[in-house]
Amino acid sequence: MRKITTLSVILLCGLIKAQYCTPAFQYGAGSNMISNVAFGSINNPSSTNSSTTQEYEDFTSLSTDLVAGNTYPISIKGPSSTFPSDVMVYIDFNANGSFDDAGESFYIGRLEAANPANAFTIDSNIVIPANVSGGSKRMRVLKNTNVAAYSDPNAQNSISSACDSGLRAGQTEDYMVNIQGNNTNNFPFPYCGAEGVTSLTVSEITRVEFAGAENDSPIDGSSAVIEDFTGTVFNVSRGNGYPITVTGGTHGQTTVSAYAYIDFNHNNQFDADEKFNLGYLDNSNPVSGHESGITSETITIPAGALLGNTRFRLVKAYESSSWMGTLENLPCPSGWFIGQAEDYTINIQPETLSTTEVSRDKSTEVKIYPNPTSGNATIRMKEELEKYEIYTISGQKISEGNSVIVNMNTFIPGTYLIKIQTKDKKIITEKVIKK
Repeated sequence: MRKITTLSVILLCGLIKAQYCTPAFQYGAGSNMISNVAFGSINNPSSTNSSTTQEYEDFTSLSTDLVAGNTYPISIKGPSSTFPSDVMVYIDFNANGSFDDAGESFYIGRLEAANPANAFTIDSNIVIPANVSGGSKRMRVLKNTNVAAYSDPNAQNSISSACDSGLRAGQTEDYMVNIQGNNTNNFPFPYCGAEGVTSLTVSEITRVEFAGAENDSPIDGSSAVIEDFTGTVFNVSRGNGYPITVTGGTHGQTTVSAYAYIDFNHNNQFDADEKFNLGYLDNSNPVSGHESGITSETITIPAGALLGNTRFRLVKAYESSSWMGTLENLPCPSGWFIGQAEDYTINIQPETLSTTEVSRDKSTEVKIYPNPTSGNATIRMKEELEKYEIYTISGQKISEGNSVIVNMNTFIPGTYLIKIQTKDKKIITEKVIKK
């Protein structure tokens, strides 16, 4: 009987410990709700009806699979009436019923004020610690209005904890994440390998130049069919094009192709729309110490690519439909394979804004007036305007148009960047202040 009683107490304590706290808002959710969460396979839109939205919503029936040690992009959308809103994410990695442990909180950013119909989205990345144990963990998304940020863009985060009882207005949503071990010794996990190869001749890739980084690998006769260079990171930005040059042997073949594959949607596979044809390497035999075949192309990063680290695979192979199928649909070495693949890491960042994107000759002189402005601003320039885009200082695009009159009446006071594109595709970025 004593053992049974003890076990009952332990079970009861475990149940009590698993109960998660709920933060409190002084003014409820109102028009300051979370309207969408996108993280992994979770893409959850929720109600923007201010009269029915609850302070806390339980979405723990929704989950996504994550791998320890990996980085995942997250996007949070939501309106914020009058005042900007801070957004935090918490993950109970050790499953102890609390979000207060070190490394379990992530500041996602600050949403600008907007009504539900024009709500903004903020993007960030969450790194899953490599030493986290596997299993299901609770994730909390917390949004709160920040009064101080109305007049001070550098105001401190208004959320002190996942159980903050002094919050002003906003919402809490809870989800689940399923964490798997990182399998760091099982490269190229979680991506496909060379399991389908029936006959293999390794014809090495000897040099790759891309996005300001270079990687050389020797012709030594002992290279693997898929080489692990994931420690080499290519840093790129959405919407930009980057030249790539691939050098390698061809073993006397005249139809050696090169393709690049990038997992833009982070689904741990290379989809048909994630490939880049890099062309043919000119015919040559690999000779140690001598340059081999070479090809060059440009890879453009889609504007909608998910942010953060993901896998980049380069495949060079003798391409014969009778032997191995076409490389266009075969990012994984298979069949009678003559060639090699190399895996890298690519870090996709938001579109880069700069106030010195073009040389300021007289033909690209731009004036924004009045500046500061309390309403409309006018773009005056010698060249013809193609379009403009307006960004917050943090890089959030909030408006665009093709008129020289820029309507800023609904903008909250602060500093913005206006990116101007001329008809001949020159880019100029200027600062404009809304009073």
